Amino acid sequence: KATAWLWPEQAFAIFKEAEKLDKEFAALLIVLCYTGMRLSEALRLIWNDVRLADAFAYIRDTKNGEPRTVFLPPVAVAALANLPEREKVFRFAKGGHIYHLLRAAAFRANVDLAQRSAFHIFRHTYATWMRRYAGADETTLIATGAWKDKKSVARYTHTVVSEESKRAALLPVPGKRAG
Repeated sequence: KATAWLWPEQAFAIFKEAEKLDKEFAALLIVLCYTGMRLSEALRLIWNDVRLADAFAYIRDTKNGEPRTVFLPPVAVAALANLPEREKVFRFAKGGHIYHLLRAAAFRANVDLAQRSAFHIFRHTYATWMRRYAGADETTLIATGAWKDKKSVARYTHTVVSEESKRAALLPVPGKRAG
C-alpha cells in the first residue's frame, strides 16, 4: 500500500501558510504532524487531558477503542501554549471548513496533497519522520501507541534506506579503481 507523506520543507510551508489563515488551525496541523494523532482524536481532545508542563496528552477515544497517552514534543507544546483554555483544545469540527483551510494552506504553500489523504497525511508524515529522522523501527512505532501491530506500521518501511542497500556506495565507479 503506497503511503504519501510530506518532506519537512513541505510541512513547514503548510504550517506557515496555515498560521496566516488561522493560528489555531496551524497549531492543529503541528500537533497532528508531531504526535501522529488522527484528526478525530485531536478534535475530541479536552484540556483536562493535556498537561503541557509534562509534555503529555491522554486520548480517551481512539479508533481501536483503547485509550492511549501521547508525548507532546516541544514544537507541539509551543503550538498549544497560546491556545485558550476552554473545554476542548481545538474549536474545530470535522467538516468542510477545516478541509477548506487545509486545501488553502497547501495551495498557498505550493504543496500538492496526495489524493484522498487530507489530514491523514500528517499521521503518515509523523510515522515517516519517526522512521527517517528519529531512527524508529516498526517495534518503536507500535510502542508509541499510535499503531497496534506490525501490519499497520509495515507501510512505512519504504521510507528508510536500508543499511544493506547503502553498500551500493562501495561499488566500482568510472575513473576509480575497483578493489
